[in-house]
Parts: sequence; C-alpha cells; structure tokens
Amino acid sequence: MTLAAYIIMGFGLSFVFIGSLGMLRFRDIYSRLQASGVSDNAGLGLILVGLILHSGWDRHDVTLLLLLLLLLITNPIVTHSISRSAFVQHHREEEDA
Repeated sequence: MTLAAYIIMGFGLSFVFIGSLGMLRFRDIYSRLQASGVSDNAGLGLILVGLILHSGWDRHDVTLLLLLLLLLITNPIVTHSISRSAFVQHHREEEDA
C-alpha cells in the first residue's frame, strides 16, 4: 500500500510542477488561472489522498479529508474571484519588455 501512496503523491507533485510551469510560461492572466486552478486541485488532492493511503486510516486522516474538502471548495471560488476582478478592471495581456 505504501508504493501506491508514493505513486499517487508522485502524480500529485507532477501536477503541481506542471501548473507552476504554466504560471511562468503563460502570459495571459486567464491562462495562468486555468493552469494553476486545475493543477492545484488535482495535484494537492492527489497528494492528500496519497498521504491518507501512506499512513493507513487513523484519527488524523479526518483532518486531511477536511483539508481536502476545504481545498476543493475554496480553490474554484478564489480562481473565479481573481478572474472576475481582472475582467472588471479590463486587464489585458502583458506587453513585451
């Protein structure tokens, strides 16, 4: 069961790494939000599930499940708030320096 937990956490880390590269690579704020929002939910969710599998089921895993639930609720709300703010302020693509 530990090997499966490491594999799941590895997939989660790769999602977070790819999302971080997307944040650096993309120029538009909406593309950056897409890259970070999707990869953070998937990556951190997989890391938390891997941690639950690694330790086996005990009383501390309820805390990890609550953290996962909080992540799944708040991340889309924050992403939407940032994108709405950029839309209202008529944010444009960054110019080349």
